[in-house]
Amino acid sequence: MFTSQAVADLALMLSGVTTVDVADRAIKQALRTTGLLSAPTVDQDDIARLLVALAAQGGPIEEMAVEMAIHGIGGTGPAAGGRAS
Repeated sequence: MFTSQAVADLALMLSGVTTVDVADRAIKQALRTTGLLSAPTVDQDDIARLLVALAAQGGPIEEMAVEMAIHGIGGTGPAAGGRAS
């Protein structure tokens, strides 16, 4: 998945629990923390690391990051394409 698409998906979901500005800052911080700020693409492992970095920020962002880890974002995760084993 292109990083830009993953960021857009994350921002859309996080905007449900915080402002767009806070969501943008949180995502940029998570990208820096994971070393993915300039990566052109991300895989499921990268997305998992992004969600961990987001969850570390606490509060409603943490809660949403956990939900995204469970249910998937942008076509990833067990809820988006298959059964969990």
